[in-house]
Amino acid sequence: MRTRVIDLAEGQDRAGAGNLRTMAMVGARPPRSRPLALLATQWPAIHAVLSTSRDPGVAVVAIDAARDRVAGSMWVAAKPGTINVAVVGRHGQCDLYLESDPAMSLRHLVVIVEPARDWGGPGSEEVRYRLIDLRTGTAFVDEAGRSLEAVTALGPAFVWVGRYLLLCFPTGGEDWPAEVSAAMALLPERVYVDDRDAEPDRWARARRPAAAVSLGGPRAASRSVITAVDGPTRARVDAGDSAERLGTLELSSALGRDTIDVGPEAARRGLLLGRYHRCDSGGATSLALERISRVHALVIEAVDRLWLIDAASTNGMTVDGRGVRVHALGEREAVELGGVGTVRWKRAHDGAF
Repeated sequence: MRTRVIDLAEGQDRAGAGNLRTMAMVGARPPRSRPLALLATQWPAIHAVLSTSRDPGVAVVAIDAARDRVAGSMWVAAKPGTINVAVVGRHGQCDLYLESDPAMSLRHLVVIVEPARDWGGPGSEEVRYRLIDLRTGTAFVDEAGRSLEAVTALGPAFVWVGRYLLLCFPTGGEDWPAEVSAAMALLPERVYVDDRDAEPDRWARARRPAAAVSLGGPRAASRSVITAVDGPTRARVDAGDSAERLGTLELSSALGRDTIDVGPEAARRGLLLGRYHRCDSGGATSLALERISRVHALVIEAVDRLWLIDAASTNGMTVDGRGVRVHALGEREAVELGGVGTVRWKRAHDGAF
């Protein structure tokens, strides 16, 4: 059974999208004033995507606001017993490949869909999912214009990445009507709640947590809740994030060995492994190899497990010679990165992952 369905608009060719240089357009702002107008004009194409599966999951439709068209879409299934993931960015390995916007990083954000629970058919279950920025310079922006680094969501969520509007719709519930006005009338109220301590440290301006923002939705009985949370932390090699240590990530290659102590906050927010300076392993000489992607993998807690997620790397991850996209880390189990580096998890005590 397919657990990811990808569709790219005509003209978007990922074949030539290698390691193109990333450029951050500081201060670049998308045309945020018209997400519902874009949704309405593109509804026939959006509806076609939402109609492809009645199984639980999340459909993501990307609208190119500059060209006023659907640039691509993906559907990510809610799988039993494990999370499912997909990556959005400008790199050819990304699941949802979006070209020609320098405000979009090569590997920009990860969509994590939590496991399907007891599903009794359409309408029986709400799908919970997360959007996580991979510590980019521009992150993503909600309908109220707030910069975000991570959200958890129940219900539809609409966010901007550069000039692209990402429309996220859980699937597996009631069918959406094909007629535009009927669909707009069924859009739930979208409540954006801020649960962070402060603005991410990579932005120079400080701010306090904002009040909840409610947007649109004449369907008062229905509500979509999108909660902003802190994204991947910036840990230092050989330094944990709290007095309580859950365990240690052991990194090794022909270049040597490094360790990253992991505490509860780092596990909850996530850590990045790769060659790039924005990764938590940026100071780890053991991963300074060309076959290791600049942003290779994300380590994060979800549904009471610690997961290693391939962030659309060029050379992938393997366990016992088998390629994996998502893997629950076990005690001392070796996961290979790009065939040249190894990650092992050593828990600190029996109560840890």
